[in-house]
Amino acid sequence: MRRYHFESLRPVCPLCRRQGNQCALAIMVVEAEEDDDIRSGILSCGACGAEFPILDGLPVLVPEVRRYVQDNLFYILARNDLTPAVEGLIGDAAGPGSGLEAIRQHVSSYAWDHWGDRDPEGAGNLPGGATPGAVIRNLASGLEMIAADMADGPILDIGCGTGRTTAELAERTGRLTLGIDISMSLARAGRQAVVGGVVDYALRRNGLVYDRRRYAADHKAGKLADIWICDVMVLPFETDTFAAAAAMNVVDCMVDPRAGLTEISRALRPDGAAILSVPFDWSGQVTPVEAWLGGHSQRAAHRGSPEAILDMLLSDGPLAAGDLRRKGPSQEVPWHVRLHDRSCMYYSAHLVAARKTVK
Repeated sequence: MRRYHFESLRPVCPLCRRQGNQCALAIMVVEAEEDDDIRSGILSCGACGAEFPILDGLPVLVPEVRRYVQDNLFYILARNDLTPAVEGLIGDAAGPGSGLEAIRQHVSSYAWDHWGDRDPEGAGNLPGGATPGAVIRNLASGLEMIAADMADGPILDIGCGTGRTTAELAERTGRLTLGIDISMSLARAGRQAVVGGVVDYALRRNGLVYDRRRYAADHKAGKLADIWICDVMVLPFETDTFAAAAAMNVVDCMVDPRAGLTEISRALRPDGAAILSVPFDWSGQVTPVEAWLGGHSQRAAHRGSPEAILDMLLSDGPLAAGDLRRKGPSQEVPWHVRLHDRSCMYYSAHLVAARKTVK
C-alpha cells in the first residue's frame, strides 16, 4: 500500500461505512515497508476498533474481514515462489477442480489479456486471430466517451484484475489511480505488475500444462498507481472522492448491480464520470436471478433486455442508480477471454458512459 495513496484518498472503515458512517482509518502497525510502500501491516478504525490486514502490499478493506479470510484462506496462503517444474508437478498432483487449478486458470486468462502484448516472445497468441489487449481497447473507447470534460481528481478502477487498466488509466491521464478487486489471486498478480513492474504468471497451454511467463510490465504509471482489495458494494471511501471510475466487465459480477452502481455514484464527485463495459454474462452463483439486469422475465415490458434495464438504472425514475445518468450513445465492443491454446470465448460488451448529475 503506497502511503501517498492512503494519505490522498483517506480511506474510511468499510464496517462503519456499511452502517452509514464515514470513520477514517489509521495505520496501526507497519511490519515491512520499502520506499513508502507498506508491504505488511494493519490498518484500524478508531471508532469501531475494526482491524484490516495489509498482505503483500494489499490492504484488505472489506466489511467482514473474518469472513473474507475464512472464504479465501487458501488463496491468501497460496505460495507464489514455486519454480516452474515443481509448480507443474504440484499442479498435476492437485488435478482439475482443485483450488490451485482455479487460481492458475483465472490468472492465466486475465494476465494474458492484460499484459500479453508486452510478452517479448508473443506467447499464447491464438490461431483464430485473438490477440491480447481486449480490455485495453475497451478502456480506450470508454475514455474517448468521457475525456472531453472529465472532472479533476483521482480515478477508481473497479475490478482491476491483473492491473493493466489501472496502469493505463494512470499513464494516460497523469492522475492518481487506484485499482480495486475482491480476488486475492488477481490483485496479487496485478500489484506485482503495477507496483513491482514484473509480469509473472503461468500461461495455460492445455489441460494441466502451463508455461511460466515472466517479463517487464514496461508501463509508465510510476507511483501514480496502486491496487487494494475492496468490495464495490461497500467502497471504503468518503462520498465525492473520485473524479472518474472504470468498471470493465464488473457489473454482471456484482451481487446486486443496482446497489453497486449506486455505491459507485456515491463515491464519485459531482460531474464525475463512469465507464461501464458489460457483456451481461450472468451467473446465478454470483448474482441472484432477481438482481440480474435482464436475461429473465421476458414477459415484462423490457422483454428481458439487459440494455433496456441498464438504461433505466442510468435515467431518472424509480430505478435510478443514485445520481448516475447515461451520457451519449452506447457502443458494442468485441471482447474475448483466452482459456488455452485452442479455446477462446468471444463476447460483445455493451459499453456505456455515465455522469454523476447532482440537482
